[in-house]
Amino acid sequence: MSDQLIIQQIKNKNEKVFESLFKEYFKVLSLYAKKYVYDIDIAKDITQETFVKLYEKRENLVIHTSLKSFLFTSVRNKCLDYIKLNKIREQHQEAIKYQSSLSSEDDDDDKIRITELQQKLHNIIKTLPAQNQKIFMLSRFEGKSNQEIANEMNLSKRTVETHISNALKKIRASVALGVLIIILILW
Repeated sequence: MSDQLIIQQIKNKNEKVFESLFKEYFKVLSLYAKKYVYDIDIAKDITQETFVKLYEKRENLVIHTSLKSFLFTSVRNKCLDYIKLNKIREQHQEAIKYQSSLSSEDDDDDKIRITELQQKLHNIIKTLPAQNQKIFMLSRFEGKSNQEIANEMNLSKRTVETHISNALKKIRASVALGVLIIILILW
């Protein structure tokens, strides 16, 4: 059967002719596609997609070369499209991995800085007088109100406020001194 007759039969929805065309070329086209994509399963999928597209567009099918040449060219083009798409996916995946590693490193750096700051804050608090230290810890770390602390420690609310204010002043002064020392070292 000539190529033109086969094309005409496919256009007329002759499924037996299409099926015989598929059986004749599927294996050889799959092996041809494998040379591009290096995976026989992907090559078979590409070949099958080529035949599906041929069948779907059969009514408007115009072939200027031989049917065999048309099929090989179609498979090659689908393989090249697959390779191009795969490269784009790989580039996106690499970019995502790179971004993830950067943000992971940034997160780790942030966690380290926060831990260091917390340690410095605790060291500063340890230098406060005992009662001042206890009141500040109850207020800032246990979330108790000034009135609750006053009731618990048998103090006036104003005395608690004064202790917290004094603690904050000493902490600010220590932090400012630390920043000043860093600035002087870096200068």
